[in-house]
Amino acid sequence: MSQHPPPNPPQNAASGAPLKVLIIEDESEIREFLVAHLQDSGMEVVALATGDELKVTFNSFVPDVVLLDQVMPGKSGREIIREIRSQVQFSNLPIMMVTGLDGEADKVETLADGADDYMTKPFSVREIVARINALVRRSQAAYRAQQRNIRVRDLDVDLVAHRVTLKSREIPLTLTEFKILVELLRQCGQVLTRDRLREHALGNLNVADRTIDVHMASLRKKLDEMGDLIETVRGVGYRMAP
Repeated sequence: MSQHPPPNPPQNAASGAPLKVLIIEDESEIREFLVAHLQDSGMEVVALATGDELKVTFNSFVPDVVLLDQVMPGKSGREIIREIRSQVQFSNLPIMMVTGLDGEADKVETLADGADDYMTKPFSVREIVARINALVRRSQAAYRAQQRNIRVRDLDVDLVAHRVTLKSREIPLTLTEFKILVELLRQCGQVLTRDRLREHALGNLNVADRTIDVHMASLRKKLDEMGDLIETVRGVGYRMAP
């Protein structure tokens, strides 16, 4: 494992804070090596010897990237990857397998389980830092794209341009209608009360329920067949059918 100086310290592009790295590695020498050199490169690091404390760790430390070994006591690296991927909030968390197993089948199966990268031992500090940077860049780019656009079936919403298209045809919405639609789509499948919709779309709770109902009727009409997905929940509010 080479100890050449790493590149410039990586940061979280959104917050500007040092990248947070979670290491799961049972071999103490490798674990301590990674911790020392990733910290030297400017990262904030938490290290575990097994995956048994993963859930507790996530309660207090949410990493930007996870590095883990495959062969460990208790849960294997692949089992840990599947556990992480089963949680919606971590579905896009970058994961890198760092292991001595270099067979093609090991690599293919690990990537199929949800790993984003696969690195074999021995490794250099410069390479592992470069790979961490690349993983996080891709993850953050995907997140920014998700933040800009919402797509449900044939409906596309550009949150930056305030533009809505249905089957590539632009739908002219008022600002209030746009805000209502975005809130429904973001909470797709959940019932939203009229109070919540009023506060989000109008910023005013001192407005009659009928006002939201009028905006909703107009929105449904403009969305044609997609408008049928906006369901009325009697006495409560509305929901966008998933």
